Amino acid sequence: MEALGDVFSTGAIGIVSDLFSLITVIVMMFLLQWQLALLLTVMLLPVTALMVFFQQRYRKANYRAREELSKLNSMLQENVVGINVVQLFRRERFNSEVFRATNQKYIKEVDKTIFHDSAISATLEWISLGATAGVLYAGSLLVLRGPLDLGQLAAFILFAQRLFEPLRQLAEKFTSIQAGLTAVERISDLLNEPVEIQDRLGTLATLPQSTSGHQRGSIQFEDVWFGYKPSEFVLKGLNFSIAPGEKIALVGPTGAGKSSIIRLLCRLYEPSRGRILIDGVDIRDLPQQELRRHIGVILQDGFLFAGDVKSNIALGESYDFEQIRAASEQTNVAGFIEQLPDGYNTELRQRGANLSGGQKQLLAFARVAVRNPQLLVLDEATSNLDVGTEADIQIALEQLLEQRTAIIIAHRLSTIRNVDRILVLRQGQLVESGSHAALLAANGLYASLYKLQLLGVA
Repeated sequence: MEALGDVFSTGAIGIVSDLFSLITVIVMMFLLQWQLALLLTVMLLPVTALMVFFQQRYRKANYRAREELSKLNSMLQENVVGINVVQLFRRERFNSEVFRATNQKYIKEVDKTIFHDSAISATLEWISLGATAGVLYAGSLLVLRGPLDLGQLAAFILFAQRLFEPLRQLAEKFTSIQAGLTAVERISDLLNEPVEIQDRLGTLATLPQSTSGHQRGSIQFEDVWFGYKPSEFVLKGLNFSIAPGEKIALVGPTGAGKSSIIRLLCRLYEPSRGRILIDGVDIRDLPQQELRRHIGVILQDGFLFAGDVKSNIALGESYDFEQIRAASEQTNVAGFIEQLPDGYNTELRQRGANLSGGQKQLLAFARVAVRNPQLLVLDEATSNLDVGTEADIQIALEQLLEQRTAIIIAHRLSTIRNVDRILVLRQGQLVESGSHAALLAANGLYASLYKLQLLGVA
């Protein structure tokens, strides 16, 4: 954007006046003496050809320089964010060498842009000197033979200088314009990046609300296949149903596809094949805002924005203070918030840097509770909590889970013994399903994982 702004701030729009000056000089020369005018006009052809050539080379080099600068900035940002890991694992020298190598590539591409930019100016200087010499030679012959007088020759020498001056200005402005065009290409690439998840055109469905006599919140996965890469499927032919109000736990080794199921349910990604239904409605027929209004998600790492506590719970929605406080009390979070210096008005730094990981997680529970969703998703939601706080949260969770369909991901199998059903995944496929007791009796994958955890505790 800065490069594009430079096109206007450096006066590149004045190219119109430069072109007008060039045309005016050419017309005046032909009116004065056509032979010398033709000589100078012919000299413009190689100048124009060389300018186009170097400008094209400059544009390509500038594009590559921009790409290398992006890599440089990305690496710098990555090292700043991960500075603790860099220091703890003594990677300062290694990371600085990698940064230096990337920086050298950037310098090399910038040098190319400087070379092509300088080549244009140097070429113009030499050709303008050659044109002046040509005018002196040819004009001298014409003066000696009589068709041209000395005053007209002096005028043509000035014309030769005036003819190439707009070209010099054009060359300088072309450099700025080429940098701007490169910037436009990169901006266009970003803006033209297709949005993969979009609401369907036309009339979109809505989810029915739960009533006192009929609870909503059923979920069906029908032959769902999904892969982050087209040829590598993370989920393979997944089929299962969750009844309204049922509490389900997803269990399996790392990479089994548990988190991918959550991302598909929230429609952060689309299934490669198959479909997902909520209350009999394909989630692709629902507006994304409508779908996510009915799903409350508590992730392992609660993300907080700079601002006060209550705004981090409301997240831009129009909840009044009483609703926020009631949600905090419902999830046993109010006590922690009231102990903060300014309570609900306590200012949080970026990413909640002045709170512990457990305290961030507590606010995530209140954030979901205030929205009162039909479906609740817990992805290792209590992993950052100490034993005492987790006990308080478990009590709050029991209230939060009432009359709601819930999907729980937990690596500590002891925390999911009381769910209605456990779905066991392996390599993206559902291999076992049943209660805690039934799966232990089956002596399959779940029983093996459970015994391994008990052995680790022992």
